[in-house]
Amino acid sequence: MEGERVRRLAEAKSYLQKRIEELEGEVELLKLLLSLVDAALSRESFTRAAELPREAPPAPPQAPPEEAKEVDLGSRVSEHAVTSRDGKELARVVVYERGLVIKPLIDLPADSPPLRSFFVAKILEGYKRKDGEMVEAGELAEEEAFDYEVVEEGGLVKEIRVVNYRERRRLDEIRSALRWTLQRVLERMGGG
Repeated sequence: MEGERVRRLAEAKSYLQKRIEELEGEVELLKLLLSLVDAALSRESFTRAAELPREAPPAPPQAPPEEAKEVDLGSRVSEHAVTSRDGKELARVVVYERGLVIKPLIDLPADSPPLRSFFVAKILEGYKRKDGEMVEAGELAEEEAFDYEVVEEGGLVKEIRVVNYRERRRLDEIRSALRWTLQRVLERMGGG
């Protein structure tokens, strides 16, 4: 009787372990599919600046902070909206030859965990660190290295300026990570 019980417990343990492995594999597959869908959404929601509807004349540009005046991003290439799953515009991304400017359309607290611990610490700082290593190794000129600036006002992010993203892949990853970040912030605010 005792041996039968031990055998059944061992079978149950084996089944649970196998099932956990299957579910973990399914979760990984679902995460991969989600990242592919995010990338496709990112490409689909991209709108060239010339195709954007002309509504009201743009507000006169405000003088940027002193440090930003030194950086020339080049000519404007395109602009697109970052939208939530339900279609709400969360931000506008203006792409230039040598950089991009992200303008949140929702209140984006500068200290929100999705922004600080993921978008800034992992994505932006990751590119900055990698380019810094390339500069130190002599593989990249310092003026071509990735950099960014988070412009805050009253505890909210007004814009994020990125300089020298250099590769289309990086631009796509920044846009995808931005969409995820803004969606999480919106959910935390109870709006998504």
